[in-house]
Amino acid sequence: MYLFKINFLLLIILVTSCDLDKNTPKSTQEYSHLKRTILNQKQTDSLPLLLKKISDDSLKSKLLLDLAYEFYVKKDSSNFRYWNTQARKMAISLDLKNHLALTNWDLGNFFYREHIIDSSYYHYNLAYEKYLEANEKLKAGRMLLNMAILQEKVKDYIGSENTTFQALDLIKGSKESYKYVYPAYNNLGIIYNGLEDYSQAIEYHRKALINAKFLNDPVKSARSLNNIGVVYQKLKDHNNSISNYSQALSIDSLYIKNPRLYAMLTDNLGYSEFKLGNYQVASFLFHKALKIRDSLTHESGIVINKLHLGEYFLKSKDTAKALEYTKEANFLAEATRNNRDLLASFLLLAQIAPKKSTTYLESYIHLNDSLLKEERAIRNKFARIRFETDQYIEKTQQLSDEKLWLSLIAVVLTSVLFLLYLLSSQRAKNKELKFQKEQQEYNEEIYKLLLKQQTKLEEGRQEERARISGELHDGVLGKLFGIRMNFGLLNLKAPSQVSVKYNELLEKLQLTEEEIRQISHNLIREVSGSHLNFAKLLQRLLADYSNLTSTKIEFHFNENIDGDLIDENIQINYYRILQEALQNVVKHAQATLVNIKIYRDQEDLLMEIIDDGKGFDRRRIPKGIGLKNMRDRMEKIGGFFTFETSASGTHLVFKVKIYTNG
Repeated sequence: MYLFKINFLLLIILVTSCDLDKNTPKSTQEYSHLKRTILNQKQTDSLPLLLKKISDDSLKSKLLLDLAYEFYVKKDSSNFRYWNTQARKMAISLDLKNHLALTNWDLGNFFYREHIIDSSYYHYNLAYEKYLEANEKLKAGRMLLNMAILQEKVKDYIGSENTTFQALDLIKGSKESYKYVYPAYNNLGIIYNGLEDYSQAIEYHRKALINAKFLNDPVKSARSLNNIGVVYQKLKDHNNSISNYSQALSIDSLYIKNPRLYAMLTDNLGYSEFKLGNYQVASFLFHKALKIRDSLTHESGIVINKLHLGEYFLKSKDTAKALEYTKEANFLAEATRNNRDLLASFLLLAQIAPKKSTTYLESYIHLNDSLLKEERAIRNKFARIRFETDQYIEKTQQLSDEKLWLSLIAVVLTSVLFLLYLLSSQRAKNKELKFQKEQQEYNEEIYKLLLKQQTKLEEGRQEERARISGELHDGVLGKLFGIRMNFGLLNLKAPSQVSVKYNELLEKLQLTEEEIRQISHNLIREVSGSHLNFAKLLQRLLADYSNLTSTKIEFHFNENIDGDLIDENIQINYYRILQEALQNVVKHAQATLVNIKIYRDQEDLLMEIIDDGKGFDRRRIPKGIGLKNMRDRMEKIGGFFTFETSASGTHLVFKVKIYTNG
């Protein structure tokens, strides 16, 4: 089981390592050539000059990371540290958070390989912080998972459990989460096995197995089956252990794909067979596994294998062989700093050699105490690092919140200023509208005054004409008639020549009477023409516009319209509409002729305005041509308004019911 955990941690780190060669696009042959040159360069004095050949700083930073990783893979520690430092400096200077995170990721891997767990944890944590800053949640989650595996290694099971779940929260938010949940579930299974919560351990190992099958990864499937077998071994349910180990070993070509895992499964299967008393099968499996591990020089595997053989020979009462295998395991464990198996070897040696058991047990206690202190110290370091990280995250969140509040305040202030501007603008518009409305009311009042003035003038004229007509008819005409009658009654005896002249004068006098009578009757007929007041105002308006333009204006006002029946509001609005239409003709139409007709159709008063100008586009009505005002005016008096326009001119039609004023 211990062998599996160490082996699995190495696998996770290798899987999650930053293989920049695969991710870095080699945009030019120069990049690849330069990389090969630097890798083969023994002296570093000329390296700065070589790096200057790459002008793109981002690409240069990637090259530095590439080189560091190449030396890491080659286990060239000094060159790895040199290039990693150069990459870190460049990433800081260019503020490349992802690249800075990668330098710490590689350092975490490096320190783990050197068995410096606390430094490894520290650099994974730095990578985690930078990935969070860069909003790379998936990679941040993978860093947390590496940290969780390190916590489990020093038996910080609760801390490892919490960190693993935090990692899962970040990983599951990614589209590629299915690729990375396996190590998380696997680590949780190992944690619960260490906490002796075996049901939970089996549950999470089975979740890992389901994910491995989904990924179609036979090696991961075999590993999960091995882990489930280890839990059943702890429960002393060796039949279930054997079932899972056998199922894993039956996976096609497992020996070729992963001989270390195959040897571990073989050794574990042998141990369960040994516990069930199948010693011959167990011996065969132990030796088979040891042979594979010897061929692979898999030292930690050899140690656990020889411990199993020592236990087997002790049970077989072959003390000499038991002591031989166990001492070999003890020596190799000490040489490779495999402390867990070294402790196990001391306990087994105490059983095999009772006379030296005190010595072996003292060695066990001394080593165990030192390991406990070391693990406790590392756990404390982990706790401090996480505490500082939490403080950092809290501070970052606080700064983020402050920025958010500042942004909100800025938005609110901007909104308030904008609203104030809108209110001010609206107030100005309202004032302008109020002014326009007042001006319109004043104009209407002026028109009413003009209309009243015109009416009074007409009334004065009519009264004067009536008076003159009356005086002519009743005064002058009566006197002339009396004079003519008197002349007719005279019995003049005169020569015929004088008589003829006399009769001619009487006829002329009678003709003069007829002329005066006709003049009197004409004056009376003009008095009844009150409908002409409205028409005269319009004619005056048209005369004013005729002076402003070369456009010919024709005006037709139907005589069958009785002005007394036209409502004053209709007269005012028709006047304003005609004024607006004439302005459009002068400003926009470029017309040579405009024809205005006002006539009555039964109970309707119609006004048509036709020009031969250029018209306008109905889809894009130009501003300032007043069509809305015209429509509003017609709606105001209960009428309606239509228009047709084309390149050959515009035709406006206004129609409203005539009703008696007042």
